[in-house]
Amino acid sequence: MNPYAPTALLAALLLAAPAVGASASDAGPVVPAPTTTLRLTVTGPAPDTTAPSPESTAVPAPAARTVTLQCDPAGGDHPRADAACADLDASQGRVDRESGTACILLYDPVEVRAEGLWRGRPVSFARQYGNSCELSARTGAIFAF
Repeated sequence: MNPYAPTALLAALLLAAPAVGASASDAGPVVPAPTTTLRLTVTGPAPDTTAPSPESTAVPAPAARTVTLQCDPAGGDHPRADAACADLDASQGRVDRESGTACILLYDPVEVRAEGLWRGRPVSFARQYGNSCELSARTGAIFAF
């Protein structure tokens, strides 16, 4: 008999032991996948206005638009949820990223905000872009609503 046979047999039994008798109920509680739910707000660009009348010198404030984006599966009331979730996944959850797109030098500010969770991690993002071209180039479909 080979002198190493008992040792090899013992090693094989020890390696197989954790698998014997284990069942799905022994694995512990099922943990749900991390969620992605973001509340997105865009304010601006300012509405087209004419010169204020003598009675009213105040320029109307730009309207704010807000949607909810959910991913995995894509949903919420974001009109381009699939594309927005794909942009977030491609950038590892970063809302803003570098872009090589050249935009016109027209100042028409757009403010954006994103609050919530991306794959279970907190997200709190706020920024002002010079115009909607810059916003689109830097955030893709995330704020495209």
